[in-house]
Amino acid sequence: MDADDRGDCGWGDGPGGGTFAGAEALRCAQNLAQNCGFAVLPVREDKRPACPRGFHAASKGPGAIAELWQRWPAPLVGIATGGTSDLAALDVDLKHPEAVLWWRANEKRLPETRAYRTRSGGVHVFFRHAPGVRCSTGRPVPGVDIRGEGGYIIHWFSSGYSALDDAPRAPWPAWLSREIWPPAPPVPPEQGRPAAANEAGIAAVVSKVARASEGNRNGILYWGAKRLAEKRLSAREIETLLAPAAISAGLSELEARRTIASAGGR
Repeated sequence: MDADDRGDCGWGDGPGGGTFAGAEALRCAQNLAQNCGFAVLPVREDKRPACPRGFHAASKGPGAIAELWQRWPAPLVGIATGGTSDLAALDVDLKHPEAVLWWRANEKRLPETRAYRTRSGGVHVFFRHAPGVRCSTGRPVPGVDIRGEGGYIIHWFSSGYSALDDAPRAPWPAWLSREIWPPAPPVPPEQGRPAAANEAGIAAVVSKVARASEGNRNGILYWGAKRLAEKRLSAREIETLLAPAAISAGLSELEARRTIASAGGR
């Protein structure tokens, strides 16, 4: 068992008995930060961040965490996912029939790792973060979500819901990334130009989007989507290539996809 987030953070000995009061949530949040290295934030009963900046305000410092709960008291504890907490989470909502079937088919493929029951009766499976793991919704089927870079997850164990597996967090499974974000299909060569030259041009556009600085990211992403459209890439190919590059540059997934769509790349 890795850093202890059981006895110090919640009872977790039953099916769940509701949420803690703000003071108890604060205690659990500070223990999660100290024992597990998680960046935490207050979350309201409706599962939305209580603080205006959301997961961007998440902290590991006990004083900063206390200030968060003092200014925005809330009964649930959220954990910022991604590199800041070394945490990527698989969220399976078993109210969706497709998610139930997917879980039955893939549960045994997952390594032994920390897992919790959620308030809705679903499962949160915790892993070590891996580069490139970002947030997604409904992939590969409805009811299966990923929380990675640029997101947060609720620590239901802090509210009394049971731990399904006490194992240390395992590394993020590579096969799961391939299933959630399939590799881009081969790019057809541009008419009348060698395939190698076309691929180099596409790679240069993707690289420029990934290296865009704050203040220029949306503009460069828009330019990149237009440039790839000129190279006769499909809307799906453009989004598959440019969305991860834009996210790595600092845009949110939603903002990146909206910008690509506005350029006619979707």
